[in-house]
Amino acid sequence: MKPLLAILTILTMALATAEASQVLKKKSPHHPDILAQCEDAPNCKTYDTGHGLMFQFKPGMEPGTADYAARFPNTTEHRTLIKRDTRTHVTFGETSINYGTTNPCGALHHCLYDYCHEGSCDSNICTVETKGLVRSGASLRPRSRLISFSSYGQHNGWSERNHYVDSVAAAASKGQKWDRHDWCIRTKEGDTCGTQWWGRQTNFISVNKFYNGNLRGFIQSSVAMDVNEGNCCATLAGALGAIAGAVNPIADGLFGLVNALCA
Repeated sequence: MKPLLAILTILTMALATAEASQVLKKKSPHHPDILAQCEDAPNCKTYDTGHGLMFQFKPGMEPGTADYAARFPNTTEHRTLIKRDTRTHVTFGETSINYGTTNPCGALHHCLYDYCHEGSCDSNICTVETKGLVRSGASLRPRSRLISFSSYGQHNGWSERNHYVDSVAAAASKGQKWDRHDWCIRTKEGDTCGTQWWGRQTNFISVNKFYNGNLRGFIQSSVAMDVNEGNCCATLAGALGAIAGAVNPIADGLFGLVNALCA
């Protein structure tokens, strides 16, 4: 029986490895390293969505449960331990989109702050008004637009919610690009002209924390307005260090070692 048991163990391990490999090959706005860390974590699971492969706590292990309370030390009593053993990842999606005249980090902060609460986020879409331009005959005129934010998060209480929201806004403030767009409305009486500055940033941003290999919490937002146009990773290549540096001081360093990634 022992040889048979050994063969079954090897086959089980091989199957688990193959399944994990297939997970990492699926489309996802998350970096493959984050998905791999979730697969290894005992309290984390991946799942398919319309936005690609995402992750969340396994049922019964999320914030507010007895499992969560037993898995993580008290923040007040073990601050040094938590800082040492916490790994935080800031992930930017690979696609850069136009936010119009709205500041990307300000819009993200507004929607996350209003739609994410004590332990999770509303499933409703948050919309933010912005301005763009539309061609009309010989004229290029301003028009109103709406940016849509779809947010999701699982975190332990209001204080952590605030820390995650602040960290997303701090990260999004790095690597933003602003483009100038001139417009003119042409009439028989003369031209009326002006300028708009459009912000450009990633269409997806996520901040998550792992403590001793366990998922501790996360918050993320997917953004949509115009047709996706740019490569965000190319734009952010020189800003990843600044992104990590912007998040690190938040919550008195309780994000531990911060690593910025672009999927």
